[in-house]
Order: sequence, then C-alpha cells, then structure tokens
Amino acid sequence: MHETIIRHINRLACGEAIDGIHQGFHRLIHDRMPEGGFRRALSVGCGSGGKEMRLLKQGIVRSFDLFEIGEHRREQIASKAAEHGLEDRITIHIGDAFREDIVAGFDLVYWNNALHHMFDAKAAVSWSRRALQPGGWFAMDDFVGATRFQWSDEDLEIASRVRSLLPERLLVHPGNPEKRLPCKLERPAIAAMIEADPTEAADSGNIVHALKAEFPDASIMATGGVVYHLALNDVLNNFEAEDDALLNALLLLDEVLASGGHNQYAVALAEKH
Repeated sequence: MHETIIRHINRLACGEAIDGIHQGFHRLIHDRMPEGGFRRALSVGCGSGGKEMRLLKQGIVRSFDLFEIGEHRREQIASKAAEHGLEDRITIHIGDAFREDIVAGFDLVYWNNALHHMFDAKAAVSWSRRALQPGGWFAMDDFVGATRFQWSDEDLEIASRVRSLLPERLLVHPGNPEKRLPCKLERPAIAAMIEADPTEAADSGNIVHALKAEFPDASIMATGGVVYHLALNDVLNNFEAEDDALLNALLLLDEVLASGGHNQYAVALAEKH
C-alpha cells in the first residue's frame, strides 16, 4: 500500500499520521492494554502470523493463540516465530476456529483483514465475544464494504468520476504501457469472485451491523476506501512524488465521503462488559 495512504489511515484510526501499516490500529490496542500487556490474545485468519508477532515483540500481547484453516500455514507460522524467538509465546491451531470449544479465557480477540473472509459475520463476532473474558477487548481492522464487492450505484459513480479526472498518464496499465485502464468501473461478477476465492468479502456488508449488535458501545472509526481502494487501487503504482498533492486531495475527498457513509474499511475497538 502507498505510504501516504498508510499514514492517512493511521491518522483516521488514532489521530496521528504515523508510519507503518496497521500502526494506528495497534496504537489504539496499546492504549487499552492492561499493565504488562494482554495476557492471552486470539487471532483468526492470521496468515503467517506477522502482524500478531509485531504485537508480541512490542509487548502489547504476552501470548497469542493463532488460528488458520490451511495445514500449510503451520510451518509458515512456526518458522516466522522461530525467526523472531517467539516460539514459546504462540499456540498454533489449524482448522475451523468456530468448531473449537472456546471458553471465555482471552483478554484480546484480534481481527486484522480476516473478518471479511468469514461466511457469517454475525456468528464470527458473536463467537469472538464469547471467547472474551469480562473486561476483554475485541479489536478489528478490516474491510467492511459491500459483500462480494457489489458496490452501490452511487459509489461506482463517485469512483468512476474520480478516475475520469486523473491525468491520462495515471491510467496507463502498470503492467502494459500500451494499454489504458477504463474510467468507468463496474461490479465484479459474483461467480467469478467465488471461483477465485470463495471467502472474499463473503459477508462483509454485515460486519458493522454485527458489531453494533454484539457490542453496542463499540468505537468504530471509518477509514475510507471508496477513493483509495475502489477508484485508485489498480493505478496507485503510477503515482510519483510529483503527484503527492493530487493524492492528498483525493484522500481528503475520501475522508469526507467516509464520514458521509460512503466507506469500505473500518477500525473498531469494543470492551466486553
């Protein structure tokens, strides 16, 4: 992701335009941690575990239970943990996390761009709440936009108009200089999305509703996306230093749109009472 966009998202999350992807989100978690860090944290869909291990190394979390669905992830996670000397601070679980007999013994449930891959957002958030002990925290940084990327007519119109205002050189296909990318955007075919990745944005449009139902007092910070994700995702590699002013102006537009409900990403923190 473009460094300017990372700083922009961090500012929306924590109030300061700091460097480092997810660092605004992690600062919010840090600000809520008990003395000595979160004793036992849980993460579903952790990938190779890199984001979680940063929290361990920063002293924000003392131990992590890491859940992944694919057996191939076991060695990836174990290797990365060994690389950082964290083997004794992680427990690896391979399989369907929601079939695990989870008891309310965790003081942090951490979702980082994994919740939007769950087929039932409400069930996933409800399961997360059950996993938390009283006083524990639910923390999420995720895509919360349209399910299966079936963008609204209005968002498609906004993003397409943004692209139509870009200089021609920014619409050149990054992989083929002879090809020009279209200004008009369309929804992807659902069947093609499912074929490519059956979990992609499977129930993402219901994440915010699920959060509000399970955690009525949740703090939810909209971090945008209609411009930087929908309109610009495939052309960001064309932006040079000379385009910084343009990109900053577009991010300001994105922030205004997000505050008005045209939003695709969010950071959320909620305490279990």
